Parts: sequence; C-alpha cells; structure tokens
Amino acid sequence: MTRATVAMSSRSCDAGTVASARMTLAKLNSTIWRSRKRSIRRTSVPRRSPATRPARPARLALRAAIEKRNGASGITGVSPQAGARIVPHPGPPAQGGVRQQAGPAGTVAAPGFAPDSPRMPYRPRFGTARQCRAQESRRVRGREGIAIAGDVAREAGILREPWTVRVAMWSARHRWPVFVAWFVLTLGLFAASLAAGGTKTIDVNEDPSGPRLEAEEAYDTFGAGEPVVPGERIVVVIDGGPGAATDPAFQAAIAELVADLGAARASVEGVDSPTFDELVDPFSAPPEAGLISPDGSTVQVVGNVPGEDPAVEALLAPVEPIVDAARATLPDARIHIVSGTFINRDFNDLITRDLDSSLRITLPLTFLILLLAFGAIVASFIPLILALTALAAAFGFVGLYSQYFSAVSANATQLIVLIGLAVAVDYSLFMVTRFRTERRHGQTVPLAIEIASSTAGRAVFFSGLAVMISLAGLFTLGITLFTSMAVGTIGVVLVSIIGSLTFLPATLAIVGDRVSLGRPATWIPRLARRLPLGGPRMWGGDALAWLEARAARPEGSGVWARLVTAVMARPVRMLVASAALLVALAFPILHLRIGLTDITGFPSTIDGVAGIRLLNEKWPQGQDLRLDVVVTEPVREDVAAAIATLKDRVLAIPGVSGPPRERLSADGNAALISFTLGGNRNDEANRDIVRTVRDDLRPAIFGALEADGVRMLVAGQVAIALDVTQVYVDGTPRIFVFVLGLSFLLMLIAFRSIVIPIKAIILNLLSTGAAFGVMVLVFHDGWLAEPLGITAGGVIESWVPIFIFTILFGLSMDYHLFILTRIKEARDRGLASRAAVARGISVTSGTITSAASIMVVVFAAFVALKFVFIQQLGLGLAVAVLIDATIVRSVLLPASMQLLGDWNWWLPPFLRWLPRIAIEGGPEMTEPEETAVLPPEVLGSDDGDRGDGEEGRGGEERRGGERDDSGRGVSGRGAIPPFGGPA
Repeated sequence: MTRATVAMSSRSCDAGTVASARMTLAKLNSTIWRSRKRSIRRTSVPRRSPATRPARPARLALRAAIEKRNGASGITGVSPQAGARIVPHPGPPAQGGVRQQAGPAGTVAAPGFAPDSPRMPYRPRFGTARQCRAQESRRVRGREGIAIAGDVAREAGILREPWTVRVAMWSARHRWPVFVAWFVLTLGLFAASLAAGGTKTIDVNEDPSGPRLEAEEAYDTFGAGEPVVPGERIVVVIDGGPGAATDPAFQAAIAELVADLGAARASVEGVDSPTFDELVDPFSAPPEAGLISPDGSTVQVVGNVPGEDPAVEALLAPVEPIVDAARATLPDARIHIVSGTFINRDFNDLITRDLDSSLRITLPLTFLILLLAFGAIVASFIPLILALTALAAAFGFVGLYSQYFSAVSANATQLIVLIGLAVAVDYSLFMVTRFRTERRHGQTVPLAIEIASSTAGRAVFFSGLAVMISLAGLFTLGITLFTSMAVGTIGVVLVSIIGSLTFLPATLAIVGDRVSLGRPATWIPRLARRLPLGGPRMWGGDALAWLEARAARPEGSGVWARLVTAVMARPVRMLVASAALLVALAFPILHLRIGLTDITGFPSTIDGVAGIRLLNEKWPQGQDLRLDVVVTEPVREDVAAAIATLKDRVLAIPGVSGPPRERLSADGNAALISFTLGGNRNDEANRDIVRTVRDDLRPAIFGALEADGVRMLVAGQVAIALDVTQVYVDGTPRIFVFVLGLSFLLMLIAFRSIVIPIKAIILNLLSTGAAFGVMVLVFHDGWLAEPLGITAGGVIESWVPIFIFTILFGLSMDYHLFILTRIKEARDRGLASRAAVARGISVTSGTITSAASIMVVVFAAFVALKFVFIQQLGLGLAVAVLIDATIVRSVLLPASMQLLGDWNWWLPPFLRWLPRIAIEGGPEMTEPEETAVLPPEVLGSDDGDRGDGEEGRGGEERRGGERDDSGRGVSGRGAIPPFGGPA
C-alpha cells in the first residue's frame, strides 16, 4: 500500500499535531486503498509494487528536488517507496521525547527520531486540541489534510492528474512537433477551404431551409401556374441631369450603350453565349413602360440574363467594362448597375475590406493592452499569434462547411472575427499570465506550465464550454442565418480552447523565461540614450517606470482591491445603487423596435445600393409600399363578392390608398389585389394594417369560404418584414430556455451550489438588459449617434438581439467562472466568506480588466464599420462587456456575495448526488504555519492560484521574505524580477 508520511517540526505541538495529522492520513490511506482495489478490479494487468515499478521522470525530478532541499535545510528523505516522506534529520532525543506509534498511513517520527516500522494504529488521547491551542499551534485536518494527502497520493501514481494537465504536459514535452503541427493544421485548413472554392454564401432572405412565411406562400400560390424561367433582371440607371432625355448627345450615348450590351457575349462551360436574351432601349420602349423618369433626367436600360446563378455570374462578366466605357463617355452622368449578383459580390467585398480595416485598428490596440498587462513584447505577441491562427482555422472550417454541407450567411465571417479575436486573446491572456506568475514564484518552467494548465487551463475549458453552450442555442431556430453564425463562432471558440491547451503550453515550453523579453522599461531608455532626440524622460521614462512598478505590484492590490473592500463595507447601499443604475439603463428596452434593415441601412459605396436609391429618388412612386392580398378560386361568384368587400374594407383603413390593382395568375386559379401604403416597412402603423387585414378582415370576410378550400393570404414588403420578425420573436423563448437551462446546470455542477447559478443568471440578465437599453437610446433616439457616426431613427435588426443575448451570456459566464472559482478556492482554503470574496475578486481584477479592455476595443471597432447591423452588434457587445467588467464584477457581485455569506454555497440535500467537478484543479493549500515541513515540490504549487501577496505561505514570509525557522530559504517577492525572470 502506498504510504503518505508527514513529519512535524520541533516547534509544533508534538503529540496533538502528530495525532491529528495521522488521523487525516489514515483516512486518506483508506481512500487510496479503496481506489486501488477498484483499479485492480477494472483491469486484469497486475500492478507492480513500488519497488519494481520504474520511476517516472516526474518522480525522479520530485525525488531530486526533495533531496536538494533536504541537503540545504538539514532534512533527510527516507524510503523512496513511501512517495514523499520527509522526517527531521536524526539527532539526540528531545528532553522527555518518546517514540510515537505509527498509524496505517506509515511512520511518523517524533522530534529527533527516525521513523520506525509500522505498528498498530495510534489512538489519540483526549485533550489534544486543548494542548495544541495552548501552544499556539493548529491541527492539520479537513480540506488542508485532504489536499496534502491528495498531493502525496497523486505523486505516488494513484490519483491521476486532470486531463487538461496531461494534454498540456504532453504538448510541452513534444513542444516542437506540436508547435509546427499547430501552424500546419490551422493554415492548412484555411488553404484547403480556398482550394475548395472559399466560403459559399447565401442570401438569408431567400433561405429555402427556413420556416415557411405566409408572404412567401402567397407569392408561390399566385405564381404556381406560371412557368419558371431561370434568370436575373438587370437595370442600368443613368442620370444625365435636367432635360437629359431630350438631349440628342445623351440619346446617342444611351443607344451606344444598349448596342454594346446587346453584343456582349461570354463563355459558359466552354460555350460562347450572349449575355442578354432580352434588352430594352428606354427611348424605343412605349411610354407606359416607365423607363424615363417623370422629370426627364434619368433613364433605365432593362435586360434579362438567362440561366442559373453560376451561369449568370459568368455571363455578367463583360457588363461592367461596357458600363465603365459609358461613364467615360458621359463623365457628368450618374450611372449605376442594379443587379443582385453584383450587389452580393460588392457586399462581400465590402465586408472583407471592413474586416481588414477593423483588424488594422484592433490588432495594434490589442497589442498595446497586452503590453500594458504583460510588460513584455514576447508575451504580448503570443496571444495575437494564437488569435490569428484560430481565425484562419475557423475561416477554413466554415469555408469547407459551406462547400460540402450548407451555404452560410455573409455575416458569419464578420462574426468569426468579432468573437474569435476577443475569445482567443482572452484565453491566452489567462494562461500566459498564470505561467508568468508561477515563474515569478520560483517554479520551474515545466511545473509552471503544469500549474497553469491545471488552474487557468481548466477554467479556460469550462469557460469556453459555457460560451459554446450559449452559442449552440442558435441552432434551435433552424434558420440558415443563425446556423451559420453558430457554426462559425462555435468553431473559432473550439479552436481557441484547443490552442490554449496545446499550442500555448508548447510555445511556453519553447520560450521559457524568454517570454519576458522585450520589456519597454529596458530597451526604450537604452534606445533613447543612443539617439540624439532626448533622454529617457523625453521618451516616456516616467511612464515606463510606472509600467515597471505596475507589473511588480503584488496581484490582488490596487484600485480594484480598494473598491471591493469599500463595496463590501456597505453592501446594501452599493447593491441597491448599482442595480438601480442598470435597471434605469435597461428601461428604454420597453420601446424596443425590431425589424429588417431597408436600403438605408447599407452604404452607398455599393454600386447597386446607389442605383436603388437613385431609382427611388427619380421614380417617387417606386417608394410606395405594396400591400398584396392573394385569393384562390377568384372565378367563383361568392369569392368575387368577398374580394369586392375586401377592397372596400381595406381602403377604409387609415394609411391605405388606392385604387387597388387586381390581376389573375397565368392559370386563373389565384388573384393578386395590391394596395398602396406610405412610410417604410418597419413603421408600426403599417404593421398594424397588416395585422388588421389578417386578424380581423380575413375571418370576417373569408371565414366561411376557407371551410370550402378558399385561401386568403397577405403579402408585401411590410408583411415579409413582420413575418421574419415574428419568426425570431417566436424562437426567442426556446433560446432562452436552452441557454439559461444548460448554463444553470453547468454552474450548478461546477460549484455545487444552487444560489451561485441563479445569482449569475440574474446579474448577466441585468448587464444584457442595460446593453439593450443603450442600443435603443443610440439607434432609436439618437443619443450620441452623431459623434459615433450612426444613423439614428431606424430599427434594431431583428436577429441582432438574439445573437447579442447568446454571445453576451456566454462571455459573462466566462468572467463569472474565473472569478467564482478563485472565490471558491479561497473559501476551500479556510478563509471566511468575506475574505474569500475580496481575495477572489481582487486577484483576478488585473487579468480580467485587461481581458475586458481587449473585448471592448475589438467590439467598439465594429461600430466604425459601414453596416448598421454590425454597428448594432459592436455597440451592444462593447457596452455589455464594459458594464459586466465594471459595475457587475466590482459592485454587484461582491455586494451580493457579502450579503448572502455562506448561503452562496448552499446546495439542497436532494442535490447532493451531483458529481463533483473541480474547475480549477484541486483546492490550493496554504502551508501550515511552523508545522508541516513538506516542501512545495510535494504539496504542488506553493500558493497555487493565489498570485502575489497570498496569505499563508508561511508566517514569516508574509512579513518580508526572511528565512523561517524551519531552515528553508524563502525568497522575498520584491527581489524576484517583476516580468518573470529566472528565480
């Protein structure tokens, strides 16, 4: 049986402390024995004894570290079969000292004695606790004893390390193959997608897999009897100025343009074909065709390109050069091409250019924030490298998915950059920060990587899982727009997690302490002294000194720690004030209007958009909205009478104008009656008209006829916008239940508390609601719209709130998981609830502030883009992350946890069966003051996930870094290089 032995210092209470430690270790050995018996039952391969089992490299390194420390401190390690047993060096017996009997865990020596062979279990005497308290010592028990015993058992090979540690350490051992393979796989995936044809996009408004809309069904019913001729209508609109239509030179130029377009030909699959099968000259067409504007300044050249989409794209190739020649002939004219193919192409090109411009803004700002966080250039580049390779892999994955499974929305590429850059940099920031913290504490590079993967790595995994759970809610709608968004964003989050657990450990193993190279406080003053442009002060010497001092500042100190302390001193007042502020910000959500962005939401730099605006300007009647009603079996007398009644009733509705236009379908089985509406398709008055026709007039006029098979369907631009919006509204409850339910279960299992997940959900909903309220103030009411370059007065794109909710909930859970795990660790170490909350929030403040700053920069950069819905996404996400990282994290969270106290961790008895999942490794143990002399190599990380300034590393160390009385050298924190230099 594996034995775990603890030797006590001569300064401790001998009998009492030894007895309590022996009892704890006896319980451990019982657990170890049961675990080993289960392991033996599960496998037929006999386990070798410790004497014959080959020593692992980790065991050899541990033994060497123990012997090295023992030689320096006068402590001798014995019996390698015992795993990590340390006893005092043999010496003369203490006065009155007696040998202590051994328990089943192994041998425990009294001061001045070497261990004996195991004997009968020791039965502690009464009064042990009182004796220990009298001598100002304490007992090794509870979570502390379990943690010490667990570390010993883990080193003995009985308890397995978390899988994140195994993956990270394997990557660190095979650093160069993993490093090279990461670039090969990520960049290779991107190259494979390009070779397959890139990303295949689809117009989300023509989604064949989406839900069936009444407006679409109406038009399909009316056109059921008409032959479907594939092709695309193209319009070339030319504005020559006042009176241009009567100018002979203008007419001649238009005639030349029509002739050139008519002669245009292109090769389709090796066959030379004409571009147009129909082309209309505006001056040859009859006046009723309406190809000349009422003011005589603008004309339309209308043509039809035959074929399906790939053939149409090839046939349109010669059109743009011909139109460019016409622009040269008429330099003062405005000439635009209105074509769906060209608009989609220009739309995608503009998205690409916008992404490039946003990256040119965000990457330097992100690097600057990382430089402020790390204080080293090399460390700042590592997160950016992971982010860019993760984006490349995500683009490649989405491209292959679109080619072989389903086309995706063009918006998916923007969202991949939006989410991927923020998430990948954040996860890298947490991992690299933890690695450098452990190096500052004197851990070796492999051990620092192991600790980082066991703590920050596991937190990254569960945080990424929370983000992916939230994004997976988009699948519940079954719409291509949301499916493509979910595929792209989940893909980039997954790649970021994989890279954090493989690429980052390999890179850190390669770089080692060179991760802290390139400190501005070192090389900028040197450069300043060599250049004749002034000394270090002119080059920002004071700022660099501040940067150096900031990096050397103990973790858990600074403004956030003081703020948290102030909040917890007045929890009720702070909770009420901050909650009231968020509710006030969320109040405008009551008049939130969602809809579909019309042509005004797209930039005029797209040639087709400019052409549509010119058509609306010169043909005012083209701006009128149509309310279309399709009725089947119109030849029946009772149906014809119902149609006449419908016309009268609809014209009586305020806002509807006539006269109504009626026409029959090609087969005569359906009639289309069109009315005219004013305003735009997102006006609430027009939506009310559609609802009135559907909900009031249809049952009143066609209720009896529908029983005989007659159908009455309402369509038109307003009806389409209303139907699409209603689809999103109907799907919102499903997304809410999915996201909130799975997030609740994840946090319930992770923290074994029913209060923590409920409180986290409430806080996340508050920050999300406040973000929506700010969006309404900006995009509806015009608050700060002009300084931000935003066109106010429109609607919020109907799919934007759903997507913002899913991503914000995932990102908010991300931060909550990091903070709450640190709070739970501090509580598991024995800190009081208030101290644990203050400790957990303060030690994470610097890292999370940097991570939130990066996210805000990335999201805010999208506000400067040209598409309104992207501006809405960027503003909403930036505001929500800012609120979550400031008001929620620094005020609401500590105040609520302070008020609830131990109730934060309450779990109902009927849920005690839930599995135990440690998000950040096992509980970190504070080394017992002046009692245990187990070295940190046995106990694991000396202070685990605490960061600088953690209490409990030894009573003497907290007071300055001198040697403690056990003889071990304790490094003062201030003497260690602030940017992670060698210890």
